[in-house]
Amino acid sequence: MINIGKRIMVVGSPGSGKSTFSRKLTEITGLPLIHLDKEFWKNGWIETPRAEWIKKQKGFLSGSEWIVDGNYGGTMDIRLEKADTVICFKLSRAVCLQSYFKRVITNIGKVRPDMPEGCPEKFDFEFMKYIWNFPKKSGQVNINRLQKNKGKQIIMFKNRREARKFITEISNKF
Repeated sequence: MINIGKRIMVVGSPGSGKSTFSRKLTEITGLPLIHLDKEFWKNGWIETPRAEWIKKQKGFLSGSEWIVDGNYGGTMDIRLEKADTVICFKLSRAVCLQSYFKRVITNIGKVRPDMPEGCPEKFDFEFMKYIWNFPKKSGQVNINRLQKNKGKQIIMFKNRREARKFITEISNKF
C-alpha cells in the first residue's frame, strides 16, 4: 500500500504533466493544491521579487497538508525541507515539448487554471529552449538535490503510463 504523506512536492520539466497530475492527486486525497506559477507570477507576467517570494512560500508551507506543483529551483530547498514526498516527472524532452505545443494551441490567449489572472497562454521560444535544455540543466540539478535528501520518499515517473498507474493505485487507497 502506498503512503504518500501529507506534504507533497511535484517537480519536473514544463509540459511533463505536473499540474494535471497534481489536480488529480488533490481530487483523490483532498489535500490542498498550490500551483507555484499561480503564486509567483503577477498580472502581465510580472515576477514576484525574491524576498517576497520566499516569504510567500514560507507562509503556504506552514500548513500541515499540501501538494505543491512546480519547480522554482532557486527556492526548492525551502519546500524540500518541509516535504514528506517528492514526485518527480523525468519524461523525455520530446514528450514535454509536444505537450507544450498542444497546451499553447489549445489555450493560446486564455488563462489556464494553474496560472494567475492576467497571464494568458502564449507561444514563447525562450520557454521552448528551457524545456529542451531542462533534462541536462535544471532537471539534473533537481535530481542531485533529491538524492541528497535521503529521508524523503522520492517517486520518479519516466513516462505518463507510470503516473497514470500511480493515480489508479492511490485512488484505490482512498
